[in-house]
Amino acid sequence: MDVSTLIGPGNADVIVFNKGGRGLRLDRINSGEEAPREFFYGFFDLAKAGIRAAMMSSSGVVPGWRGLIADRVERGLAYATGLGIRPFSTRIGSAALKAPRVLMSYTDGFSLSLGLGMARGPGRPILIGGFHGLSDVESRVRMLPDAASRRIISRCLDGLDHVFFFGPADREEAIRRYGLSPDRCSVIPFGVDTEFWRSLPDEAATDFVVAVGQDPSRDYGLLASAPGKHPTVIVTHRKVAVPSGATHVRVTSGDFFAPGSMSDQDLRRLYNQARAVIVPLKDVYQPSGYSVTLQAMSCGRPVILSNIRGLWAPELLRDGENCLLVPPGDAAALGAAIGRVRSDPALAERLGRAARDTAVRHFGLDRIAAGTVALAQLGLSLHEQGRQAA
Repeated sequence: MDVSTLIGPGNADVIVFNKGGRGLRLDRINSGEEAPREFFYGFFDLAKAGIRAAMMSSSGVVPGWRGLIADRVERGLAYATGLGIRPFSTRIGSAALKAPRVLMSYTDGFSLSLGLGMARGPGRPILIGGFHGLSDVESRVRMLPDAASRRIISRCLDGLDHVFFFGPADREEAIRRYGLSPDRCSVIPFGVDTEFWRSLPDEAATDFVVAVGQDPSRDYGLLASAPGKHPTVIVTHRKVAVPSGATHVRVTSGDFFAPGSMSDQDLRRLYNQARAVIVPLKDVYQPSGYSVTLQAMSCGRPVILSNIRGLWAPELLRDGENCLLVPPGDAAALGAAIGRVRSDPALAERLGRAARDTAVRHFGLDRIAAGTVALAQLGLSLHEQGRQAA
């Protein structure tokens, strides 16, 4: 937990926590360069709404010997159990904050850490935790009985004043599994920077398809084994099991946060050069793949997406109209969908045009900005209610 402020006043009423890596994009924005704004999750609109807000990183080590010890203990526990929570670092780092009224987290692990690690009782900030895939956390826990991991997660959630999700299926399953009150949790829609993610007329589509992302819910093994021998580029840090003889598949690393590696501009160019963007997913509750899907759609590229249980906008993602949806785990269906797009330029063009229209109409930055502002206002209202009741 980096206790230094990335953006905003040090005595803010609302502090928003994100993962590390936002500084690179912020530097580019401040220097006048193009950079997408979606991973600031509407933060810049808080000031427009008259809310004093600051952004901090949930990554890093809290300064001092106590922070160093807490970090080493938590790393060991995370490695052993697969449950990446940091309650000790959260408790230590919170002491350096100048009495904010609301703390908001946009990462699963830190949201759980807030709920478990922050002191309880009157006078503490309102805690709002966001989740990209809460209902899938238990499946990644090791060396703990299912009942024990569920109790730990439930206790974390009990310590939060409000919980929000990026997909309705994740919210519904979490309500069922952890007994969350529906009134205490909500869904905010994700959106992308449709001005940055756009078609580039000078970048003509070639014959390869591309898949991008680091999420453990990506099913790159399925894509690599899909029939058809379609030229495929997979950009990821993750280890991909490429079948022997699959010479049409190329795996390359890409880190959008590391200087000197793949930039957002590089990724936009790659989308534009691809015949189609493939988002192969395991059947999880997490609304996995939404950023790549919407970035590619905003660039006017046809997208082939696994129709998982956690699909975040089933009413707007329409098979054969603005994307192609395939069953998760079905290599034959995935290969056939890729073949359709590669062999039918008219279909690819129609899907791309509809994809861009859908992204602009329904998934712009204004969507997530409205959700973030509403969450901050809710937190401030809850804090004021608590102050008056005290």
